[in-house]
Amino acid sequence: MKNSIISESSVNNADLIAAEKLAEKIKAIESKLLCGGKNIIDHTNEQQKELEKRREEIAEQKRREREILQKLEEKEESTLEIKETFTSLQQEVELKKRKLRKLFAKLQLVKAEIKDCQEANARERRELEELQSELMKELKLKYLVIENFIPMEEKNKLLSRVIYDEDEEDWKLMKPAKSESRIITRRPISNPNANRPISEYAKIASTVGSGLRYKNENILDLDLIMPSRITKNYNAPVLSPTVSAALETALKEEEEISIDARLTTISKVNH
Repeated sequence: MKNSIISESSVNNADLIAAEKLAEKIKAIESKLLCGGKNIIDHTNEQQKELEKRREEIAEQKRREREILQKLEEKEESTLEIKETFTSLQQEVELKKRKLRKLFAKLQLVKAEIKDCQEANARERRELEELQSELMKELKLKYLVIENFIPMEEKNKLLSRVIYDEDEEDWKLMKPAKSESRIITRRPISNPNANRPISEYAKIASTVGSGLRYKNENILDLDLIMPSRITKNYNAPVLSPTVSAALETALKEEEEISIDARLTTISKVNH
């Protein structure tokens, strides 16, 4: 019977460890930002109920364990009382002392367990209160953003599409209706010739040419790249004074003039 009690005690300890891991996991999940449209307060209350239920189960297991141990000790004590025969008053006193020491040890153990439970409950209560305070701050911040930055019409559209799935215990966002999906808001047109809105200042800046920031099209306006020159300038030959004088005389007079080419020289000068 002791072996069964010990095995049951080890199982209960394993359950306690599993419960502590579960509580840590729940705490880690709760510390993250909740999204998906679920109410944060309801989610916190549900988790708190689960923790309370688990603590009650653990307390019930501890109570059953103590009852079983107490019954076992009572049976052992009754067996000892039956078997023992008091030969003297001194033996009876020693037996009572041993029982008193056992009872005192039990009392101290119960007090220690009660103190541990009280400290654990107070710690969990403080953690839950801090978590609830943080979640309320986040919830108020989100409500503030929704009320000040989201149009009422868009907010009502989203609320009309939100439904609660009881099977999965989660909020879901339904697809928009066909009539709503067909409505497409046209972009504002500032210039019929432009494919996107542009301000008057941007028009002037693009005309002046202040960089690509104010251009209507994402096209670079590059200068013409000129190839390297592969030709040379033509330099006319320089005639000697004798030839120049002869040519001028020939142009002035109509008579034939004979010129001795042996007496003239032609030189080229490159500029």
